[in-house]
Amino acid sequence: MEHEKLIKARKEKGFTQKEMAEMLAMEQTTYSKKERGVSRIRENEWESFAKILDKDIEAIKGKMEDLTSNNESNHITNLNVIEIIIKYTQKLEEENFLLKELLNRQRQKTEKK
Repeated sequence: MEHEKLIKARKEKGFTQKEMAEMLAMEQTTYSKKERGVSRIRENEWESFAKILDKDIEAIKGKMEDLTSNNESNHITNLNVIEIIIKYTQKLEEENFLLKELLNRQRQKTEKK
C-alpha cells in the first residue's frame, strides 16, 4: 500500500526522495520502498519523517478510518464485480441452452430426411 499522505507531505515541502533519504541517513532506494509500502516503516521512522516534514505523525501516516473507508470501498467494488460476473454467467447459460435447442432441432430435421 502506497503511503499517499507521506508522499504528498514530502512533495509539499519540495523534497525529493533522495533528499529525504539523505536526511534520514538511508539509501534512496530504501526510502522509496518505504514510501511505496514495499518495506515496513517502523514507528521511530514515522517520528523522523514527521519531524523532517514538520507534520504530525497522523497527518502523514494516515488514520485507521482511512484504511477502513478504503476497505469498504474495495468491498463494494468487489461485490459489484461479483454481481456482474453472476449476471454474465446466467446470460451465457441461457445462450448455451438456446444453442443446444437449436442444434437439437437441426439434428432432428437432418434425421427426418
